[in-house]
Amino acid sequence: NQATEGMAMPTGWNWLKYDQRNIRNIAKAHGGARIATYPSIGTLQYIWATYVQGIKWASILDLMSFNKAAAMSSLVDRYGYKPYPYKHYESVFTRFYQGYLLPQKFGVDKRRLHLSTLIISGQMTRQAAEEDLRSIPYPSTQDLHEDTEYFLKKMGWTAAQLKNYLDRPEQPHANYASEQWLWDALKDAYLTFRSHMRKA
Repeated sequence: NQATEGMAMPTGWNWLKYDQRNIRNIAKAHGGARIATYPSIGTLQYIWATYVQGIKWASILDLMSFNKAAAMSSLVDRYGYKPYPYKHYESVFTRFYQGYLLPQKFGVDKRRLHLSTLIISGQMTRQAAEEDLRSIPYPSTQDLHEDTEYFLKKMGWTAAQLKNYLDRPEQPHANYASEQWLWDALKDAYLTFRSHMRKA
């Protein structure tokens, strides 16, 4: 929802999520990982679903006054919900990816983005956010150790292989086959068409 996670990603922090060709090319280039069952959607599939089939995204939480702290408190009190500290920390892999791999390899700490959105929406003070950012982007060092062991086991990696991955130069998405050019071209055409329609 816009109130707590509506801020746009900084340039270089993510890639086009409808770039199915890029995902497949990366998998093929690095050992041919089997991703036949991996859910993905390409640019043309997105255009077809949105403008031909009429499938629209409805952000329900944007239709109401949403306060994250109040919502969390209600979930805890009424349903015994156990909150996790940051967005996307709901599973070991997403927590390890966002709390360790992204900051260590790419210098990306998404807490900065998520906390900034809370500040802008008046749900957090800048001082509280800065204090939060002084700690590691992980619940605790013990949790990080346990998640690292879990990650290595699931990947079939050794600690040395993980270090090698973190130390080697990063490879940008643009180094692989991509649909980004198609997305940009269609987006420009759509915006031009819409501009003409408004002037007509």
